[in-house]
This record gives sequence, structure tokens and C-alpha cells, in this order.
Amino acid sequence: MSLPYSEFPVYISAIGSTGPPNEVRGYIPATQASVNYNTNHSPNRKQGKTIASNDQFGFNGALTADISVDCVFQSGMVSGLDFLKDANQDNFVSIQVGSGVYHKCYAKDVSVDVSPFAPVTLKANFVSLEPAVDQPVSGDPNPYNGGEIPLDSNLIAYGHTCSVNDNANILSDVKSQINFKRSYARTPVYGIGSINASSMLLDGVEEEITISSTGLKNLINFSGESLSSSLSVNVHGIGATTPFVEDLINFTVGSRLLTESYSNQGGETLTTSATIKQVKL
Repeated sequence: MSLPYSEFPVYISAIGSTGPPNEVRGYIPATQASVNYNTNHSPNRKQGKTIASNDQFGFNGALTADISVDCVFQSGMVSGLDFLKDANQDNFVSIQVGSGVYHKCYAKDVSVDVSPFAPVTLKANFVSLEPAVDQPVSGDPNPYNGGEIPLDSNLIAYGHTCSVNDNANILSDVKSQINFKRSYARTPVYGIGSINASSMLLDGVEEEITISSTGLKNLINFSGESLSSSLSVNVHGIGATTPFVEDLINFTVGSRLLTESYSNQGGETLTTSATIKQVKL
């Protein structure tokens, strides 16, 4: 029997929650979700011994479950975006996909794409230290706590509802594409007598943003160019002025413009691209 995507809504809990997410406050308007289980295995070869048919593999590490979620930004995503805030990046969330609940989920990387007249999209990859195991794959029997789906297209963020504050004066006035990515470096913490890691330490946070536009103010030199002022992107919905997540895309003084490119061809205008990076931790 096939299971339709309508039975697999995605919810993300508040930071540090050990229970299942709230199916209204934690709802994520996902366009794609996937879960991949991986065992840490190796052939069970021993010197002078033939591999037994019922003992072919040894397991040398914890089971990992990687979760990938693509969604659009919508006003009302109350707790589902808490993990993006700077103060919460070393903590975990719980994620529910259909009926499966995955605990102690730590973000590995997130990316945001902004294009003209298209919904702003977020892609987030997580690793779960306590995944759902020994249960069938099934849909949510009572989605949204039995209420209506908390989705309103009038509250979704689009490229034309966002704003770019280029105080660093790097780009031209016309921005055609924005791609933002944040990567987390984490170390799992294992205890004696435990199969799974108990937590993950946050070792580093790096961010980069690539903005396509119709011009560049200056060409970079050997060491790129350090930002003397901040550059930020405010992601908000139609008619709103408050960003979904304060300072989600914010490159402060000292961030560096490290890559530039430009091209032109007959019948078209000059197109340029600039990539700025910063190390936050």
C-alpha cells in the first residue's frame, strides 16, 4: 500500500524539547522531507576463521539518521525556526515526519534561496542521535491536532517582499539572486556503556552568501575585501516589516568578500556575482 505525501506533515519542536513537537506551533510548510538511516558496519573477518553466514558484520558505531527538510517561510512558524537563532545553535530539536518522531536532532547545515517573485526556500539538514527505530513507516493519524492545516499563502515570504541592506556598498542596486548557507561543525559526545552519543558539541559556525546582481563597486585584491559596514537580508512575508528570524542573514564588519565574477554577452546586460564569508565561531 502506498502512502501519499499528505499523510507526512513535518513538525519541528522548540529548542531543547525532548517530547514530540506541537503539531500547530511547530508545523513546517515542507516541500520535501527525507530520512536516511546508516549503520556503522564492517565485514566481520577474523584471522584464521571463516566468516559465519549468521555473523557476517560487526557494528562499530552508533546508528545515525540524517534528516533533510525543504520548506518555505511562512508567518506563524512559531517554534519551528527557533533552531536558526544564534543563541540556540548549540542545542537540539525534535522532528516529526509522519508518525515518526526523531529526538535530539542537531542541524548540520542550512541554506536559504531568494529569487524574484518566487517563495523564499529554506533547506536544513539534521542528524538525529535518538531516531525512531523498530516501528513501521506510517503517516500521521491525526495531523495538525485534528485541526485545519496551518498554511496561508498570503503569509509566505517571496523574493520581492525581502530587502537587502548593503551598507558595505559592495553591489549595484539590482540584486537578482541570493544564496545563503550556514555550516555547523559538531563533535558527538559518547559515554562509557552507551551506544548512542548523548549530545553534540558545537565546534564552529561558518556562513557564506552569494549575491548575483548587475554590477560590482570594486574588484577585490589578493586578500579579498573586508567589509567596513554590515550587509544583511531581511526575510519577511507580504505586508510585514519584521523578519522571520532576526539577524538570520547578517554579515558584520570584518566579514570578507572573497570571490567575485562578472560576464557579458551580446543582447544582455552585465551579470555579476559576489561571495562573502564569515566565521562566527
